[in-house]
Amino acid sequence: MKFHYLLVDDLLEKGEFERRVEEKVAESGDLLDERAAAMLVVRDLGRSHIRIRDLAAAPSLACFFAKVLAVEEPREFERPDGAPGIVANVTVGDETGRARLTLWDEKAAAVSEIAVGDVLEILGRPKGRGKVPDVTAVAVQEAACEITCEETATSGGPGPAGDLEVRLIAVESPRTFKRRDGTEGEMVEAVVGNEDGVFRLVAWAPDVLLGVEPGESVVIRGATARENDTAIEYSLGESASVTPSDHEIDIPMDAVADLKEGGRYSLAGTVISVQPPHSFVTRNGRQSSVRNLVIADPTGETPVVIWGEKADEHLAPGDRLSLYNATARRGRYGDLEVHLSWGSALVVHGEEEEIEVTGTVIATRQGTALETGDACYLLRDPLPVGYTVRVRGIVHRGVISPGSIEAVEPDLDALQRRLDRFSRQQRS
Repeated sequence: MKFHYLLVDDLLEKGEFERRVEEKVAESGDLLDERAAAMLVVRDLGRSHIRIRDLAAAPSLACFFAKVLAVEEPREFERPDGAPGIVANVTVGDETGRARLTLWDEKAAAVSEIAVGDVLEILGRPKGRGKVPDVTAVAVQEAACEITCEETATSGGPGPAGDLEVRLIAVESPRTFKRRDGTEGEMVEAVVGNEDGVFRLVAWAPDVLLGVEPGESVVIRGATARENDTAIEYSLGESASVTPSDHEIDIPMDAVADLKEGGRYSLAGTVISVQPPHSFVTRNGRQSSVRNLVIADPTGETPVVIWGEKADEHLAPGDRLSLYNATARRGRYGDLEVHLSWGSALVVHGEEEEIEVTGTVIATRQGTALETGDACYLLRDPLPVGYTVRVRGIVHRGVISPGSIEAVEPDLDALQRRLDRFSRQQRS
């Protein structure tokens, strides 16, 4: 009933609408169900269902029946404030024409519940006046009626990509989303590349990528491709497979001198300067981060803006980076910047080595660190400040990823010697 009330909520109160629906049911001798009675009330108020051909002349909110002709995989994007969003498109039709239905966020995440051939009752806001109008979905529900129309869509939906041989560049942590029925699903986003370019990959069955590490070459079967104005994206469902490949795959890199507004690029360069991450709260209340730095290659320098979890990566001047699938945009002062967000990858180069050190946990501007007297290492995971610990793990560019941590009694003589050395350094 709530679905149909949205069509007439500017004409009468909800309680009055419900009363009229109950009257319709009673007048029919209980032959009408609540949905059918609500549709009659809406019709009596002059807001009846229309056909797709009439969407161009429809008011700001319209309701219509249509058959699903094509369903595109949902894709993520970044809003201007850095907040993530999800959007999906569904091509629908009736005997009078076609329409492109756009679903946002929760509705887009639940698009897997919609299948080709389904008949839907759609409440939406028409926003296109072309041959194939665009409609933003307000509410969608299954309908029991029959729709007769040509069952092929011509609106550029996704298609099979064939076998893909690519290098896995980066894999994000799994994320959950809610389906329309309230249950939770899980998806994993990755970035892959080959000699043809760098692409975003979304696995709606995350187990497909189990056991595959960044840097490995793989063959992907069963991917679905979708091409938009600037890039090609691939989706993997439960029927897809990922197997190792023995081939060494080269990914072409761009030069800073070649950057143009609106393009997508992969760059390799050295950090010239870097600012600390800045935390902010997105419009939907999610905590996020942004960070600014400058990188250089043999052809020039460019500012880089990193959004989300990537902004928290430990970075320092002199680090060698590779940026994949980044977007060139104009900054607030008109300068060209390279932005890394959804669908991008950041790879920091450097050798890893095993290490065993004993030191005191201290707080620094960069985060929690282990001070050994001879060196100071940042800790990947924070520890209580002031404790003396022995850490075994992997150090990469001055950051320790602990494998084991053992508390030890502090060596008071060694501590005094370190204090004396520090005092001498301050006086000199």
